Amino acid sequence: MKKVFLAIFVLLTSFTILGCANISPMPVNSDNLQAILDRGYIVVGLECNYAPFNWSVERSAASELAVQQVGSRAFCDGYDVQIAQTIADALGVELRVLAVDWDGLIPSLAINGQIDMIIAGMSPTAERAQTVAFSNEYYHSTHVVVLRSDSLYANATSIADFTGAKVVGQMNTFYDELVDQLIGANHLNPLGDVPTIVTGIKSGTYDATILELPVAVAITAANPELTYIEFASGNGFNVAYEDSAVAIAVRQSDVSLLAQINAILATISETTRETWMLNAINRQPE
Repeated sequence: MKKVFLAIFVLLTSFTILGCANISPMPVNSDNLQAILDRGYIVVGLECNYAPFNWSVERSAASELAVQQVGSRAFCDGYDVQIAQTIADALGVELRVLAVDWDGLIPSLAINGQIDMIIAGMSPTAERAQTVAFSNEYYHSTHVVVLRSDSLYANATSIADFTGAKVVGQMNTFYDELVDQLIGANHLNPLGDVPTIVTGIKSGTYDATILELPVAVAITAANPELTYIEFASGNGFNVAYEDSAVAIAVRQSDVSLLAQINAILATISETTRETWMLNAINRQPE
């Protein structure tokens, strides 16, 4: 979820999610690893609305990997949750999951201290790194075009094959920026979330959107009338490393926690990561 980080200070009043009595905020200018260990739990923030990285599910449909969201009856599952649980287990603490809207994640970490790490398909961009510190990558994504299987553009083989297409991206995301690389496409006003975009494509309001490959696989598995196009090398998007890598964000002051997270990530092989992602895709809700 290579999203662009907007002005966080303007958003502060929108994210008073500490109606969660189960969370004690951490100081935002301290190295908090020992305090987290003493407290006995670590709080991860994510949207719980971005399968297969993360999604919400009711208790009756929750897998053994799902974790109940703080302040909610719903559970959160997905690849991000498995990564977070692995980190919590290695640290010897309980994992607590707080669902936060995308634009509230960095303020909740770096300003309010309500979460201790963001594991939400976030890219380690230079802009975000001015506010938070990033781990080594825990996933690396390819960007694809999602559209109807019967679309006029379904046989496209290059980003130059979308002249006249109505393409919509998700608001405040790198995906929305990538729309301009589709030569001749009509870049429509972005929408707030992926499910709304998917509904618009299915109804014919839009022709296509741009997402990362695992999300496209998950969406097309749940919506058989949709497909995705992965371009061959040289025919696809021009994407910098920082926009295709996915990393964990912590407070800049949490130097010790970051070192521990990187050490834990180093123990998870590429094969295991791909297996976890495939499993997340297979168990996501229909």
